[in-house]
Amino acid sequence: MLKRKIETLLADWKQSANKKPLVIKGIRQCGKTYIVQKFARENYENVVYMNFILEPDKKSAFTGNIDVNTIILNLSALIPGSRFIAGKTCIILDEIQECKEARTALKSFHMDGRFDVIATGSLLGVRGYGNSAKAKGGEGPDSVPVGYETVVNMYPLDFEEFLWANGISEAVIDSVKSCFEHETPVPVGVHKVMMELLYRYVIVGGLPEVVNCFLDTKNIELIYKTQRHLIAGYEEDMVKYADDADKPRIRECFESIPKQLAKENKKFQYAAVKKGGRSSLYLGSLQWLEDAGIVKRCYNTQI
Repeated sequence: MLKRKIETLLADWKQSANKKPLVIKGIRQCGKTYIVQKFARENYENVVYMNFILEPDKKSAFTGNIDVNTIILNLSALIPGSRFIAGKTCIILDEIQECKEARTALKSFHMDGRFDVIATGSLLGVRGYGNSAKAKGGEGPDSVPVGYETVVNMYPLDFEEFLWANGISEAVIDSVKSCFEHETPVPVGVHKVMMELLYRYVIVGGLPEVVNCFLDTKNIELIYKTQRHLIAGYEEDMVKYADDADKPRIRECFESIPKQLAKENKKFQYAAVKKGGRSSLYLGSLQWLEDAGIVKRCYNTQI
């Protein structure tokens, strides 16, 4: 079981006064569903869970009137055995980007206040904004209940979380932080272990499935296969969610990034994506990848 920093955020959210429904955004397979379900099981008497990708029939609970009483009545019929007790029930709306009505209903849940609601979503930054998205039935900006939800980002494991997964104690991590803050040398033994783990982190990355594969097998071939499987899923998202006209350019940008990172000059160059490439042609494609959480740009702050 991987320890994640967002667990502290979830605990603080539960204890906060007049809390709003929580929307957790993050790239696919970064651990959103697992950590939310784990938190809900440990902190609530009743958990009502639905995944709008795996259970598209659950969308019908949010059609028509979206007052809380109607939604609860619909969910009670769709999920036999579900219990809705005020102050003791957590409702999890997984993959909420697939149901714009459920996103809109978060306003009703906040105003009602009887139930804690956690929604998770992938590709919320690219789903349903713009004319083409509306034409495809995307969620559209009007479905976002501005002011009635708390949105947080979740990422793959950072290096500190990777250290936790590898059994490095808080005391050791704190000692390294102290050396950094006071600009003092890290003890040789600790430095050697940390550098070895950093090299492993660079190879493995922070996606939970890949990290678990590394911890269980230490087999680089299996790790690579797991990574390729997840990357294939991201490529499928490009085909599924991007506008038809943008799909080729998004794919070209995505495939160009590793090649450009392998060069001595790490600056992303549009001309290197394809012969004759220019910023006006690929700027939107790179932005799509960033909005989807698949890439993250690093900017030079000083020369």
